[in-house]
Amino acid sequence: MDTRPTESTTSQMQEPLARARRPRTRWLEWGLLSAALLAGVVALGCSRSLEHIDLALTDQLTRLSRQAVSPDIVIVAIDDKSLSEIGLWPWRRAFHAALLDRITPAGPRAVGLDLILVEPGRDHAVDDALLGEAIARNGKVVLPLLLMDRHGTGQLTRTDPAPELASAAAAIGHVHLEIDNDGIVRSTFLREGDGAQWWDQFAVALLRVGGFALPEPLPGERAPPPKSPDAWQRDHWMQIPFAGPPGSFPRVSYVDVLRGQVPPEQFAGKYVLVGAVAAGMGDAYATPRSGQSELMDGVEIAANVMNALLLDQRLERANAWQNALFSVVPVGLALLAVLLLAPTASLLASAALLIATVVAAALAPSVAGLQFAPSAALLGVLLAYPLWVWRRLRAALGYLLEEFRRMETRRDLPTMLPAARSGDLLDRHINALQNASEQLRNLHRFVSETLNSLPDATLIADASGHVLAGNQAAYQYFSRQKVARLRGYPLGELLRGVHRAGTQQPVFDMERLHHATQPWGAEARDAAGRDLLVRFVPCFNTDGQTTSWITSLVDITPIREAERQRDVALRFISHDMRSPQASILALLEVQRMNPQLPMQPETLGRIERHARRTLDLAEEFVQLARAESSTYRLDTVDLVDLLDEAVDEVWPQAQAQRVNLLVVRPDAPALCEADRGLLTRAIANLLGNAVKYGGEGTEVLCAVHAATGGWRVSITDQGPGMTPEQQQRLFQQFARLDPEHSATRGVGLGLVFVRTVIERHGARIEVISQPGHGTTFHFTLAASTHLP
Repeated sequence: MDTRPTESTTSQMQEPLARARRPRTRWLEWGLLSAALLAGVVALGCSRSLEHIDLALTDQLTRLSRQAVSPDIVIVAIDDKSLSEIGLWPWRRAFHAALLDRITPAGPRAVGLDLILVEPGRDHAVDDALLGEAIARNGKVVLPLLLMDRHGTGQLTRTDPAPELASAAAAIGHVHLEIDNDGIVRSTFLREGDGAQWWDQFAVALLRVGGFALPEPLPGERAPPPKSPDAWQRDHWMQIPFAGPPGSFPRVSYVDVLRGQVPPEQFAGKYVLVGAVAAGMGDAYATPRSGQSELMDGVEIAANVMNALLLDQRLERANAWQNALFSVVPVGLALLAVLLLAPTASLLASAALLIATVVAAALAPSVAGLQFAPSAALLGVLLAYPLWVWRRLRAALGYLLEEFRRMETRRDLPTMLPAARSGDLLDRHINALQNASEQLRNLHRFVSETLNSLPDATLIADASGHVLAGNQAAYQYFSRQKVARLRGYPLGELLRGVHRAGTQQPVFDMERLHHATQPWGAEARDAAGRDLLVRFVPCFNTDGQTTSWITSLVDITPIREAERQRDVALRFISHDMRSPQASILALLEVQRMNPQLPMQPETLGRIERHARRTLDLAEEFVQLARAESSTYRLDTVDLVDLLDEAVDEVWPQAQAQRVNLLVVRPDAPALCEADRGLLTRAIANLLGNAVKYGGEGTEVLCAVHAATGGWRVSITDQGPGMTPEQQQRLFQQFARLDPEHSATRGVGLGLVFVRTVIERHGARIEVISQPGHGTTFHFTLAASTHLP
């Protein structure tokens, strides 16, 4: 038992359901992917699992910009030049006292001796007193407090400067820096203490001594309360916004200041930092701005901290929720892009979001004072596109496999499942899809060729009434409207001149096109007077929605013309053929009523005339039918011979009317291709009309002349001529020009026969006539190149 109809019906029922499920499945997959990816990004951003990558990335971004440098900071550098001229380190503290005495008269705001002076001098004890007195004379000197992790336990112990120096200093500040796990200094605590006493960071202490109004509370992330009151405490964790690479701050050589080679005004109103910058002195650290194998000295790090506080350049690491928000926004946009945009556009959008995320992370420190962790956001954006493409590829493969299996159940199609050959699963599915696509292309070609082969003008329009395609017959039909391209043309414009038969209502109804679900149409007539049968047939998709319309225009003009000719013929035949027969019967009935009387010659003549009229009418119909339907047998003939035969046939009639027939012949044979019998009959009809309408005692001129590319036959009479209105009705069936004169009365088919024969020979009969000046009929046939 053949189950193909059942399978086809089942397939048609399942297809809309499958299409309806696909969008829901797509949204569900996207929602699950978005939830999982955003949750992972938030978790990574909050847990700082990618901190090493974040720090390295932000270091690279930091190098793309420079911060402003305060002009109030100057560094007195213990450089290689100073070491070579003064001697190896450590130096006598008398040199530092002399340096301070050189700086003090210039009136600096504060002086920071970033030197470890924790032990009293042993070899030159008097130098401590000299340095202490110099510090006292300056009155604005800050000394560093040394914090050390002696046993690597994280418990810091402090070591104060030498008592004689500490008592003379204006303030003491710690120089402890935070070194991250990757060995790079990025931050410091602005305050540290043991619970009972707090010490400012060296740069903060220097600014306080210099009278700078620091914000309260100090910037930086606050630390939670300590678990033990005796533990070492830190507070105000500050990310250092480095102004630039090493060497960004103005510096002078220690030995040049000591010798008085530096102008005193260079220190006036400045914060002076004295520290070691020479190689090998150990006070150097890796920083985000130090670059490859380039370290930044501790004194310059202190200058960067002071510069940030002076210029209110704040930098904080974004907290968990800020990092989460920073990561969710680009990842969410990337997920929307892969859902709503085409693959190429979504890929470009993902690349743009990557760049935007990097730019935002680079600008955030200077614009918002926040240092985001961009790795989670970048990773999320990078994963959004491939994960979604993977899911869509899986869905596409599943759909292809399902469609191939469905095709396999169609007995009228070949197996579409991938054949066992080389290549991965996707390649095999693609090869199978190519086979299916080739079948669809062949089907489309078949439909297109079938559409073009239709004899009637056929259009396919969309649901809004715009033409999608048209066949060759449609192009030929609408070429009269000078429409060169049918595609996209409004159907209403094309059919504007087509109206319902017998009315002025347009056959095209846009409102009905939008709402009708059944075929409809009507008989119509166009602007050229052609009779058409216009029909609109809807096409539906599997959901039952109208997607397009097929419009056909069948030219039924020949049918309607034949019907009109039939009606006219029936009217004339019912009168003209019945009238003489009725007259004959009436005469015979009179004779039957008086059988003893012999039939009079007049009665016999009348019966003869009626009988001949009936025969003539029948003969005209037979000749016209033969001219219209017969297959013409064309031979090479001489038009002069045909004209002579026609003259011989009409000569008795001309003699009876006393009409003189004049024949003009060419010097050479007038050869052409023609059906000898029909063309002779047509010429004879023209001669007969000329004799009949020319009048008694006139002449009829019959001539054959050479014309361009052929031979012209003309017949001219001396009759009354015709008006333009009569000439228009001359070749119409059953048209009679002088019904009042019974002597020339006919049924009106002779000239129709002549026109039909001439046109079937590829020529055209023409008439030249004016009232009172006779009439000329002429036609031209192509010359023949064959010999008879």
